[in-house]
Amino acid sequence: MFIIFSAPCSFKRSHMDKLTELKGLFNPKRKYSDDNGTVIEVDGVFVRVDEDLEKQRGLEQYSISAEDFLQDPPVIRSARVSTGRDSKEVDEKAKGMIGALYGGRHETPFEGGVVFRLRVETPICFAQPFFQLPYSHNEFSGRYSIIDGDFYTPKNIPSFALSMYHANEERCQRDYKELLDMGVAREQARFALPFRFFTKFYWTVSLRHLLEILSLEPNNLTVPDFWSIRDNILKRIIKDWTPWAYEKTEETKRCVRTKWADDDKARELIGLIKGRSLKRFENEIGSIHLVNVSGDDDLLRLGIKTQPNPRRGFGHASMTFLMEVPIFVHRQWVRHRYGSWSELPVNFQEIANTRNFYIPNRFRKQVGKAMSYVYEDMNDEENNTVRTKLHYLIEDSCYRFYTVCGCGIESLRAAQTLVYTFRIPVMWTVNVESLMNFFSLRCDTHAQWEIRQFANVIYGWFKEYFPCADKIFLDHLNYGKSPVFGNS
Repeated sequence: MFIIFSAPCSFKRSHMDKLTELKGLFNPKRKYSDDNGTVIEVDGVFVRVDEDLEKQRGLEQYSISAEDFLQDPPVIRSARVSTGRDSKEVDEKAKGMIGALYGGRHETPFEGGVVFRLRVETPICFAQPFFQLPYSHNEFSGRYSIIDGDFYTPKNIPSFALSMYHANEERCQRDYKELLDMGVAREQARFALPFRFFTKFYWTVSLRHLLEILSLEPNNLTVPDFWSIRDNILKRIIKDWTPWAYEKTEETKRCVRTKWADDDKARELIGLIKGRSLKRFENEIGSIHLVNVSGDDDLLRLGIKTQPNPRRGFGHASMTFLMEVPIFVHRQWVRHRYGSWSELPVNFQEIANTRNFYIPNRFRKQVGKAMSYVYEDMNDEENNTVRTKLHYLIEDSCYRFYTVCGCGIESLRAAQTLVYTFRIPVMWTVNVESLMNFFSLRCDTHAQWEIRQFANVIYGWFKEYFPCADKIFLDHLNYGKSPVFGNS
């Protein structure tokens, strides 16, 4: 069955005039790119399905009018439903209404009216900020797939620095392949890759949230390339797909201040908060501190007496953690988005100086098929060989880092030569409802071993502070298998 787009047959004159104007501005491109190698494809958009399609059953082609495909009219329809005028017509007040909505900060029509599904391909070093943004993300996984293809290299850098990037890439690619050939699990073999391989993910996001991203004042907390992606790609998508909204938001420019968060006291604050933590845990992987608990069992027992889903009552209590974990652990952890994440400033110079990298005590082999893998420890001889190889690769990547910094390259870019196993500091506040989902997935025996060690510790703390909620979780809501649940 095919869907084709056709022009509307008959409209009021004002409707046709406005639609003609909008169609003249409408430029539904699929692919957009930036100089840093990022490519974003518009994979799908929210399209109105007219009731007339019901009459087309049995045909080989469905027909959707161009009006229903345009991305500005849904904003108008979403706004008008509040006054009982849920009309598909675009009248003479349409563009003005978009301006009035945005100017008056009536923004839900921009959220429910226009939704994009974007396919993003970008260097891993620039992907981090995207996962701090709203809506849904589904990412390619280096746990299950081999990471291949090109690596990102900064442009317009001295030739000697460029040679360091190329040598770093060749060494890392070779060692990554050798680790795979030795049978090292993909989730551990990727430790050999530099912090600039390409990742890809689907991002579902509304026009409202894209406009909010455009209004943010660029700051030094985020890599400059993210702001370039925003201004050179996301802005163009909005201009091409929702031209009236773009025009009106340009007329009513906003700048949400963000530079007030820029200061150099992160390390001092981390030390202060760790010093007053309620619980702490450290091992060879990293560390985690429980720094705050909000709410108690009585509050949750009352909260769950709600309809239609009593589980939402667990949102009235939360736990806050300050942790230092390997970058690949955080990349998996941050997908638990029902909570608040803060990726704290990373001092790459300190990481290189102190060799703050994770080298597993025991490497694993990966056996089986995707989604049903089992992992087996390597024997002592194989394990020592792999550990030694990763150790020397870390030393080599730190040497490249120092050399590139010596060429005048800022540490944020020089860090792209470091291998993908350095540790970063992050803070996470999460409510009990989301913790239950986290435990079911990450305490489970099929979860990645490294994240499981932290999940098991957090679960023990959760049981101590919320014993009643824990009993409800085990009896009714848990879907994981783990020794900590007593059901493995």
